[in-house]
Amino acid sequence: MRLSDIAAAVVCTAFGALTGWLLGSTALAIVLGGVGLAVAVGAARANVRPAITMTVFVGAMAGALVGASIVETICLPDSCVALETTAAGVSAIAAFIGVGLVAALVTRSFDEYNEHVAAGREPPSPGCEAEPNTE
Repeated sequence: MRLSDIAAAVVCTAFGALTGWLLGSTALAIVLGGVGLAVAVGAARANVRPAITMTVFVGAMAGALVGASIVETICLPDSCVALETTAAGVSAIAAFIGVGLVAALVTRSFDEYNEHVAAGREPPSPGCEAEPNTE
């Protein structure tokens, strides 16, 4: 494991635990901290860039907080715990997919740009994904 993978594991574990604590449960803080560690270790084994791992996981946890907060706002205190948990889970999954998709597309775009520059070709311009026919 690289040092950057270890840093990603620490960040994901800490942010997962913080999210669980903010959602109001010490047990949930431990569980989400473990989930963060598992995500970071799995991503390191899959050779995912640590910056992408941290970004996607933090985005998912932020989504969980937003989802739970919205339901908490519209319910009476302590009356919708199951709905808060469900909203947190659904929002976390949606944020994980959304942030992951954007991160993958941005990373791919930068990689293509760097490949063009390294090969001495003109970098692709916005909206011109297809290579021009130079015959």
